[in-house]
Amino acid sequence: MILKNKRRYKPFYKKIINLRNNPQDKKKVLNFKKNKWIKFIKFYQQKLKWYKKFKPQNLNLYLVSKYSNRHSSYQRRFKNTHQAYKNLNFFYGIIKKNIIKKLITQIKKTKNINTEFLEFFEKQLDVVLYRAKFCHSIKSARQLIKHKKIFVNGKVVTNKTYTLKIGDLIGIDLKYNELIKSNIRQSNLWPIPPKHLLINYKTFQIIFGNLKHTNLSHNFLFPLNLEKILVNYNKH
Repeated sequence: MILKNKRRYKPFYKKIINLRNNPQDKKKVLNFKKNKWIKFIKFYQQKLKWYKKFKPQNLNLYLVSKYSNRHSSYQRRFKNTHQAYKNLNFFYGIIKKNIIKKLITQIKKTKNINTEFLEFFEKQLDVVLYRAKFCHSIKSARQLIKHKKIFVNGKVVTNKTYTLKIGDLIGIDLKYNELIKSNIRQSNLWPIPPKHLLINYKTFQIIFGNLKHTNLSHNFLFPLNLEKILVNYNKH
């Protein structure tokens, strides 16, 4: 009997060790005491220093190495590109590669391809709930959407990747107000909710604004390296 190979499930927090990064800024990681976490925690604590943590990124900057003969091998470039893709995939949830390719073909004629690429994901309902601190993670935001607890313009939405438009009003089921309150209290102060989200913390409602006037560079605590992803998938 021949057994078919199946993808092994990797626990959520174990992926953080492989990434050598904490894209969703899970503070629970710092309390782990097993030997396999000691090295990563020391490395991650260096990243949490204020002068590194609050340093803004320029998403439109194309990085070019000062040393043309170093780190330019195919193996090294593939590893960096794959690492950047895994970081993005961990933060936003599972993103299929064919979706990235289709998205790049749509926006590659624009000048700010990096910002256009991110705006596609930042307009999604699950990401907006996470950005507003209403949920601890994008995964928990998707659970609320799946269980019909989220309204857009007074109507129930069950599509986790529902694309929002300017002026859309997002509301929460009143029974879950206490849950949202506790999530906001326990959330990390940084990064703060972006300016394009008009949040009413009394009624727990969000008005989705114009993304064009928002600097998305401040919304990530890890290096995106988008140019590696965009250049790689644009070739195929």
